[in-house]
Amino acid sequence: MHVRGIIAFVIIALLAGSLPAAAQQADPASGSLRARIKAKYLEKRDRFLHRTKDLYFAVGCKVLASEAGILPLTSSQSYLAYVGEQTVVDTKDESLRQAAVQEGLDRAAKPGECDYYRRHPEAAEAARRAAAEARR
Repeated sequence: MHVRGIIAFVIIALLAGSLPAAAQQADPASGSLRARIKAKYLEKRDRFLHRTKDLYFAVGCKVLASEAGILPLTSSQSYLAYVGEQTVVDTKDESLRQAAVQEGLDRAAKPGECDYYRRHPEAAEAARRAAAEARR
């Protein structure tokens, strides 16, 4: 009897939780709002990951002295602050952030890749400026 009561409680809880979600899906305006919020979140996530990759590429190429200066720009905490409007963060975001770090370092390890900063000194200066501003 006790097990049936628990099962019944779980079923009721699941049904009660799905009713508001079904009601929200019925409203097309909230669906488009949800889509706009998600699109904005994905855009911010992509910009953050691109910046992380670029900064770690600069670290790997010795354009930036160490990771310490860019940590405020690339940490998990700064990611959450950067995508602040989104209340539910996708669980794969941290693995994407770590992959961006590794991708930047891997790119710097490839022969000739760091020549990019000789051809584009403004990119090196922008990376240094961003790291200096983050330290303030």
